[in-house]
Amino acid sequence: MCTFDFYPHQMPKWVKIVARILGAFVGLLLLSALSFILFLTVTEFSPVSKSKAVIDGTGKTKEPSRREYSLLTWNIGYAGLGREMDFFYDGGTMNRPPHWQFLHYFNGIKKVLRAQEKTDFVLLQEVDVCSKRDWYQDEYTILTSAMTKYYHGFAQNYDCRFVPLPLTDPMGKVKAGLVTFSSIPPDEATIQYYGSDFSWPLRLVMLKRCYMLFRFRLDNGKDLVIINLHNSAYDSTGVLREKELHVLDSVINGENERGNYVIAGGDWNSNPRGFNVRTIHQGDLVTTIEPPIPGSYLRGWNFVYDSLTPSNRYTDIPYRKGETKTTIIDFFVVSENVEVKNISTIPMGFEYSDHEPVVMKIRLK
Repeated sequence: MCTFDFYPHQMPKWVKIVARILGAFVGLLLLSALSFILFLTVTEFSPVSKSKAVIDGTGKTKEPSRREYSLLTWNIGYAGLGREMDFFYDGGTMNRPPHWQFLHYFNGIKKVLRAQEKTDFVLLQEVDVCSKRDWYQDEYTILTSAMTKYYHGFAQNYDCRFVPLPLTDPMGKVKAGLVTFSSIPPDEATIQYYGSDFSWPLRLVMLKRCYMLFRFRLDNGKDLVIINLHNSAYDSTGVLREKELHVLDSVINGENERGNYVIAGGDWNSNPRGFNVRTIHQGDLVTTIEPPIPGSYLRGWNFVYDSLTPSNRYTDIPYRKGETKTTIIDFFVVSENVEVKNISTIPMGFEYSDHEPVVMKIRLK
């Protein structure tokens, strides 16, 4: 039996050169990756758990005896997820629209909000501030300039110097948050972070979820508490959402025990309790989100939503009625001393965002 022993010194010179070049290239890639992760770690957005929100703007004089109010909640999807868009996180390929299409979405959003200018409280999610995905437009400043009859506050929940995905067209710089508009001045405004982050290093490029609370003192010794929230998505186990619900449950039950009026609204990224796909008959493909909100949280609270109209559509494909999956994840949770007079989702065919605005009118008992 013949054997062949190969020794490195027997390699042709050109093979050794190629091997050294490849080794140097791989080493450079590893060094670049480690340097990039170090950069993201050093520049990571690490907010304190609770802080006061800065309130600007002007509105009406507060009427402590007033008992009827209206609210709107809308995840505007950074004006980048209108009807024609899909999104790479959800199985699509895109992360931002062409500039002309972004302007169409953003101008449409402003038009809808201006048409709702008599609404007392406007709760917005995914408002970008000079991010690549919104063509470096300061949406917060532009919206506050257009909505001149409101006090307003911003709660930052996303700040990454460079999101490297998708690799073919990285999302790049992202800065975004929640915006709450109020027609009357709040007596207190706070931002509370859940601490429900993904583990390192994924958390470096993900949101730091939070809620923003506006408090209004009334003449009967009670407070009206308005909470604007955007809870976790991309959480198939439900662990992050459960952490967030634990925080919310503790806060709003504490307010309720003091006899205050409590309204929490926004993008919950979960279906409201009692949601039934069979109540929606507009021809949409409707689905549920798993896991549901655990029964141990928000027990005894009223889940208020328009059961006839989907508020959110999936972004794995552009919106096509009857083909694109839809659901309800934008709603309000209210205490028993809040009477809901009506609630409706404004159906716009997801023209400007992957969410539809939801409007509610209430009376404080």
